[in-house]
Amino acid sequence: MGVAGLWLRQNGVSRVPWLPACVFHEITGLHCAGCGMTRAAYALLHGRLGEAFRFNPVGMVILPLVLAGVGIEILGWVRGRPLPFRLSVGRNGAWALAAIVIGFWILRNIPGWPYNLLAPP
Repeated sequence: MGVAGLWLRQNGVSRVPWLPACVFHEITGLHCAGCGMTRAAYALLHGRLGEAFRFNPVGMVILPLVLAGVGIEILGWVRGRPLPFRLSVGRNGAWALAAIVIGFWILRNIPGWPYNLLAPP
């Protein structure tokens, strides 16, 4: 992930040929819950937090949590034993997270204000 992030930071979104286009958007013309995340990550890598939130606000909230959770698990793996703390959402948290992502997916495709603010520019 680090190498991909460095490549993205150096080359920009349009000059990364191995990144696939969003199949859901190509077929339906609608935005999926992840649409805009590559451009958001690019903006974030350049310190433009507001622009990153404009591309995908839910992704910018979830991404740091996922990275922290993965980092904690990797540290535990390297140490050979789990760290004394973990980011565990549990079953109810997983359902809540799924509901948030699906709700965001639906809302960002409703035409008109304020929902069109959720779609990537």
